[in-house]
Amino acid sequence: MPTVILIAVITIVAALIFYSVAVWWNWLNKRLKPRHLVFFYLGLGCDILATELMSSTIPEVIYDLHTIVGLTALGLMLVVTVSGTYAVYRNSDRMLNNFHKVGLPIWFFWVVSWLTGVVVGIQ
Repeated sequence: MPTVILIAVITIVAALIFYSVAVWWNWLNKRLKPRHLVFFYLGLGCDILATELMSSTIPEVIYDLHTIVGLTALGLMLVVTVSGTYAVYRNSDRMLNNFHKVGLPIWFFWVVSWLTGVVVGIQ
């Protein structure tokens, strides 16, 4: 296995861990807090890095199921993280108290994209 792929795999697993901590901790608290956002940003950084590393190993992007679902999930996590930052900045009780209702379904979608990556990687 090429080193860049190994680093990408480790990084995407780190993204899974960071996103999972962020989403489930937020879900348990039922109110978004700045410390949850730290984990969202760590997950987002790892996700972007892993995506860039993986795409650097192929000559041309092929828009298959994994690519489409993966890029959509990455975009949704970006939107969730930015909107969470906005909610904390504005100190909007409505947004802060309902954030877990949005974050959890998007996390599930992201996990599906992660699993399609595992299947593609095994092949």
